[in-house]
Amino acid sequence: MLRILVVDPEPSSVDAARRALEASGLQVLTARTSREALELLRQEPPDLLLVEMLLPDLSGLGLCRTIREDPRLQRLPIVMVTASSAEMDRVVAFEVGVDDFVTKPFHPRELALRVQAILRRALRSAAERSAPSPLRFRGLSLDPQQRSAYVESKPVALTAKEFDVLATLMRHAGRVLGRKQILEEVWGGQSGKTVRVVDTHVKWIRRKLGESRAYIETLRGVGYRFTDRTVEDPSARRLAPGGEEPQGANAVEASESRPPPANPQAFVSPSGSRPPV
Repeated sequence: MLRILVVDPEPSSVDAARRALEASGLQVLTARTSREALELLRQEPPDLLLVEMLLPDLSGLGLCRTIREDPRLQRLPIVMVTASSAEMDRVVAFEVGVDDFVTKPFHPRELALRVQAILRRALRSAAERSAPSPLRFRGLSLDPQQRSAYVESKPVALTAKEFDVLATLMRHAGRVLGRKQILEEVWGGQSGKTVRVVDTHVKWIRRKLGESRAYIETLRGVGYRFTDRTVEDPSARRLAPGGEEPQGANAVEASESRPPPANPQAFVSPSGSRPPV
């Protein structure tokens, strides 16, 4: 249940707001002063603040200014309630971060609708901020929202788990991930699953990526790393074109046909950092 903090010294106004908001399925907390409000805000921030402009200690405008200076509360939606119709009051309020106004005396239904509209915008904005960003490296790209993969703009048909394994490697680009860590992140430690299932999925992924399979390194006895390094670590093994590990003469041929080392400056992980060299 979404929580609304109502800050108003007048009991009648608080009761009217409480009835309107609770009828809309919202939980209501109350405070009479800015000091009480700040204590509640810092304990557990609500989903929206409904504040009267005139308060007995710090004004509603002063309270809003203090809130916007707190990194934890900068995105808190604020609706100001006031009996003033002065345009300058509204201008100053918007300048200090107020999202909307309700004029006293207010109609309960109007108050509830305004609050619900602002909550919807805030929740949508939060969802957009938390949405996973596309993962891209050279010709390889993954879209976590659409669950789609592309190599050189051509779609690659990955299964759900193949997608999750590749996304996990790309999110941790430049880092060595143990098989157990990948198993835990992708399968959540499902009963009956062993690290061999990770090896199997990596083999299938490599077969589907074409030349981009070279970005997935195997580190013997450890795990995997997503990188553009083409000079192996002593413990890393190259793959044959089909995604299998080379054997005998094929291993020599794979070693001799490696391209020259890539420029480490060209690699940028999804987080924007360059892997260690």
